[in-house]
Amino acid sequence: MNETSCVKTPPRLVAVVLALVLPLLAPQALADGAVTEPAVRALAATGPQWGFEMSGRTPDPAVRFGRLSNGLRYALQHNETPRDGVAMRLRIGSGSLQERDEERGLSHFLEHMAFRGSAKVADGEVVRMLERQGLRFGADTNATTGLDQTIYHFNFPRADAAALDTGLMLFREIGERLVLDPQLIEQEKGVILSEERVRDLPPRRAGVAQLQQQLEGARVVQRLPIGRIETVRAATAERLRRYYTANYRPDNATLIVVGNIDVDAVERQIRDRFGDWRNNASPDTVDLGVARPTRPVVELVTPDGPSALALTWLRPVDVRPHTPAVSREFLVQGLAVGALNQRLRDRAQQPGSPLLGATASVQASVYGAAGLAQLTMQAQPGRWADALDAAVAELRQLLVHGVTEADMQRLLPGVRSQMQARLAQEPTRPHAAIADRLLNAVHPHSPYLSAQQALAETEPLLASLRPEELTAALRDCFGSPEPLLFRGTQSGAVGVEALAQKLADAMARPVAEPVVVAPADWPYTDFGPPSAIVARTQDAELGTTNVRFANGTRLVVKSTAQQKDSVSVRVQLGHGRAGIAPRHWHAIWALGSAVTMGGTGQRSAVEVQQWRQRGGKRISVGFGVGTQAFTLSGTTRPADLLAQLQLLAAHARDPGFRLEFGEKLAALGGSLVGSLEARPAAVHDREVARVMNRGDARLGLPISAADVRATRADELPVILKPALASAPDIFIVGDVTEEAAIAAVQATFGAGDEQPRQPRAELKLEPVAGGGAPHVVYHRGRADQAVLGWYWSIPDHWADPALSYTGRVAGAMLRARLTDTVRATLGITYSPQAGAGGSMDVPGSGRLFVTIETPPEKFEVVRELLRTQLRELADQPVSADELARARQPHVESALKAPESASYWLLWLPRIQADPRMKAAMQAEVAGLQAVTAQDVQAYFRDHIAPRAPIEVVARAAEPVAAK
Repeated sequence: MNETSCVKTPPRLVAVVLALVLPLLAPQALADGAVTEPAVRALAATGPQWGFEMSGRTPDPAVRFGRLSNGLRYALQHNETPRDGVAMRLRIGSGSLQERDEERGLSHFLEHMAFRGSAKVADGEVVRMLERQGLRFGADTNATTGLDQTIYHFNFPRADAAALDTGLMLFREIGERLVLDPQLIEQEKGVILSEERVRDLPPRRAGVAQLQQQLEGARVVQRLPIGRIETVRAATAERLRRYYTANYRPDNATLIVVGNIDVDAVERQIRDRFGDWRNNASPDTVDLGVARPTRPVVELVTPDGPSALALTWLRPVDVRPHTPAVSREFLVQGLAVGALNQRLRDRAQQPGSPLLGATASVQASVYGAAGLAQLTMQAQPGRWADALDAAVAELRQLLVHGVTEADMQRLLPGVRSQMQARLAQEPTRPHAAIADRLLNAVHPHSPYLSAQQALAETEPLLASLRPEELTAALRDCFGSPEPLLFRGTQSGAVGVEALAQKLADAMARPVAEPVVVAPADWPYTDFGPPSAIVARTQDAELGTTNVRFANGTRLVVKSTAQQKDSVSVRVQLGHGRAGIAPRHWHAIWALGSAVTMGGTGQRSAVEVQQWRQRGGKRISVGFGVGTQAFTLSGTTRPADLLAQLQLLAAHARDPGFRLEFGEKLAALGGSLVGSLEARPAAVHDREVARVMNRGDARLGLPISAADVRATRADELPVILKPALASAPDIFIVGDVTEEAAIAAVQATFGAGDEQPRQPRAELKLEPVAGGGAPHVVYHRGRADQAVLGWYWSIPDHWADPALSYTGRVAGAMLRARLTDTVRATLGITYSPQAGAGGSMDVPGSGRLFVTIETPPEKFEVVRELLRTQLRELADQPVSADELARARQPHVESALKAPESASYWLLWLPRIQADPRMKAAMQAEVAGLQAVTAQDVQAYFRDHIAPRAPIEVVARAAEPVAAK
């Protein structure tokens, strides 16, 4: 349960374009308001319209759209990915924008109260009844409040009658029958105030400050979902009910049900359950206002805030329904922004560039207050003025000289390939992804289409586009000479007059002629003679094929049909963290970026990106620093599997470690550290890692400013090159044949000379004794922000597998009890955390933990409550129901996990490295199901209660004067 941020990061290029492309629907208009079967049924003559109705378009025929006579809309779809389960959503079309002055924060407060009792469901029973069916609180059961909507979501692991009955019953209760008990309202106030504390961090405050500059005068800047502290403290049942009655109405509600369901039967249930929902209250009339900024330049100096630059051009609000003509306009605009982003990314990755990154975006309507075109920049330390010059120069060059055919040749293939991939993957989209996308179908800009419809209509539009259209769109969005300027910095204020002058200078500089650069070819097609296959075996239980090549490369292939047209590749090399010498521990944070940003020996990261874009290749490269191996990874489609393996092999066989990465090293580290010292949870977690891992950075000690200062670019190749040159273990999972996977590997990693294979590095953790004085660390945040944690070392998984499974259930049970006490009853924290388990990967590593965010003056209350809870769990048997609620979400999650590629990419490398892992993977469900109430009680009685915890506290540093 949380509020939705109103400050969004601009999406990536293809995502920007597709967000504008996908609303394109089939060209047949709906004649005389009629609709087609089976996509649409029961649409009343009056009432709120769907996006496709507003634009006169034909919706996706796989979806059953409907509307009851009381105005409630619903969208239903039968789906079998995964084979079982159902995703359910209730959207209320109101959020914080609909609050009156004295109600700021009550929409979010009301969302919390939806879980605190209704006519048929007692306080706390919503979560409990969902846990009994295997839903995890937070992941499967949650709600969010935004400025213009409130969403309740449930993801049931099974699509049986019990799930549908429970979900629809709860939605009906939330819609009309909440109790809003005054005593429970008082308890929940502390929870919401805790949520406000947790989220009040420097990056958020900087984002709000920027929004206030851009949309000054509009309602949105006064209606952030978290609201005002004084309003939350003054909340009453009467105030909440006024907002509830005015906004929770059937004509303001939308139901989404997606899964392995009988659509006709669910539609009947919706009619029966919701047809008598009536609300005669008149909705509030809301004046959204108009943005009228009075501060052209804003400089925000906060010691722990983010360093950022942003230019903003205000535009008229555009909420036109997406007819074919309007959709084409937005397609052109999205591609134009994409062309600009390509240029900005190229500039940022050049050697010597003052830019760390820059992104352009356009929003048609920001909550009805304005349209926005934005250019955000991240600068090298001390080079903000140069970064501003560089980004503005790229923009103005496009505005003056225009988008070129070369820009188009990089843009269009990616859009086409993404739409083709979406078409291929449509039959295996997961329930939750479909349901979340259907939520947008209520908007005029989202007529909702199938992938086939989108591709059929968009392809002719792409073929007819000309660079001049994109240039005109850019000039329309970014052509004004007087954008707003926002600068956020941790230090070094220059003042608004100096900032305004720097912007004026940047806008007035002569525009350089574009430099035509011939596209570079791809040199990594020949890795030497393919080596012979020396072994090939099948594992029928796992459904895998195992191949060993003469040069030492090993391959494991698992073909699945769980996600069509998607293939995941993971390449493991070297020892990972376990093999890093102590003298290099400080550099662990930089290793991932060194490989991906450094490009290859023959091609820079920019050239690699351009090659990928021109070919429309669905490939990627990531680098991870695992406990026992470094990992190169990518996700692709069957048609691009060879290119994906070539890309990964090029980074392993010929890593670049280029100058441009070395130049950015300190700046990248600074941005990672950023506001860490002002984040209580981050400071707390860093100390926990230091204490529980005995200071061994290989086990996960978070980055510090000292690490950044100590890291040199020239030591990264020393750490990585031996590992990258070692014999790889490759794992390929997805929609791929064994022969295709073997051929692609044999032509890349499986080609060339024999590679060395080093023995597995040993990594072991000695348990940490409990007791002693608390470990206290200080953050630079608010004085009322603090975190208290208790920790116990427990054996690793292999020392006692049954104990490890019991610990997972025991941790879930402890968290549930804390949710009932410190959250629901005492109201002193937002989200108490608890969990336990023994590591399978690091001998000696295991722990049970509890962490609670609450003001320091509440610490003693929390300590006493924890002592009481642990004594009760040790001394008193737990009930069968409490055991089921703690165990069943773990069991259902374990049952569902094998349906994802990520599950196999986790387990297959483990199984290859350690034969015990196969049995452990296969035993997980049975191990969890075998946990009894007596096991849980014994766990707390014998392993936790007799031992003093290790306490770690993060609290605000005392003022200097007080010290």
